[in-house]
Amino acid sequence: MMSLNTDPETPVAIGASATFSDLAFVRDRRVGRLATADASGTPSVVPVCYALLEVAGAPAIFIAIDEKPKGDPRSLQRVRNIQSRPDVSMVVDDYSEDWQRLAWVLVRGSARMVEPGEVEHAPAVAAVRAKYQQYASMRLEHLPVILIEALTTTSWLGSGALEGIAEVRSGRDEFAELVRGRRSVRAFSSRPVARWIIEEAITAAGWAPSPHGRQPWRFVVVESPERRLALADAMAVTWHEQLSLDGQDDAVIASRLAKSRDRLIRAPVLIIPCLYLADVDVYPDIDRQAAEELMAVQSLGAAIQNLLLSVYAAGADAGWMCAPLFCPEIVQETLGLEATLQPHALIPVGYAAADPVRRPHRPVDELIVAWQ
Repeated sequence: MMSLNTDPETPVAIGASATFSDLAFVRDRRVGRLATADASGTPSVVPVCYALLEVAGAPAIFIAIDEKPKGDPRSLQRVRNIQSRPDVSMVVDDYSEDWQRLAWVLVRGSARMVEPGEVEHAPAVAAVRAKYQQYASMRLEHLPVILIEALTTTSWLGSGALEGIAEVRSGRDEFAELVRGRRSVRAFSSRPVARWIIEEAITAAGWAPSPHGRQPWRFVVVESPERRLALADAMAVTWHEQLSLDGQDDAVIASRLAKSRDRLIRAPVLIIPCLYLADVDVYPDIDRQAAEELMAVQSLGAAIQNLLLSVYAAGADAGWMCAPLFCPEIVQETLGLEATLQPHALIPVGYAAADPVRRPHRPVDELIVAWQ
């Protein structure tokens, strides 16, 4: 394991460098605290969003300056400080109530402003936008960015970080709580769902892994009560036929149809994930083409999982219905979808009318059948 400097008060020797593990820790976090000082030495500390890139083969940190409703962003205290005194520090940390898992990295460097048109500006804007979707609609192209170069690092980690400071990323506990907390809801209240929750969930879906990065999926959002009712009625005919084939009696069929129909009507929003194969790679042989399409289906499942976790993280609920697989043409016809959009699932989104009954999950020693 790479050794870490642990005393933030120890002067950094000329020629000292930033360690790989420290930089990996910084790269994977979302917020830093930037410390600057004016010409007289008066300090100023602000939280910042940043991206880690290379400049001339050396690691560097870029910090975006948001659009400001008042005045020129170049008048910000941190910008004026950098222009008069370029030496800066930035702290990135993980806090946990379990103090054995605390960790931080202190980055020192020399900062300067990079104006639009300078060679480093466009890559910096692209990097911070890729990391923070909130920057997508901001006019960062017209604003300067802060560049910190000549990086050196000092770091500390608690004894509980057994695998080293870069091994456990921030949010580990929150992610585990999110995964275990998500539930499949079948009964929804009529409470409306904010548009941003849906857009954020589909954005999360877009970050799922996919074959060759093709993202072979698209999403249809059905919010109109009339459209949801039309879809429920159109699909009910196929549901009835298939339940009849299972040998179920009319009373059971009627009950199940009513519950499924109610779910589609009461949930304020329906999301229909569709397989979209227009952009996947094309092969001359059947086997590879079939594998390509299977990979696309697998990645759609990953996208749906991202979507479900995002909905739950936003405080809403969802379920996963496979009904469109059994009547894709009806869904396409009812919603006026192109033939290239193959409906594979139906995700009702809303707020649970009651806590759902949760099924038991297999322990990990049953899930792992071989470890070689």
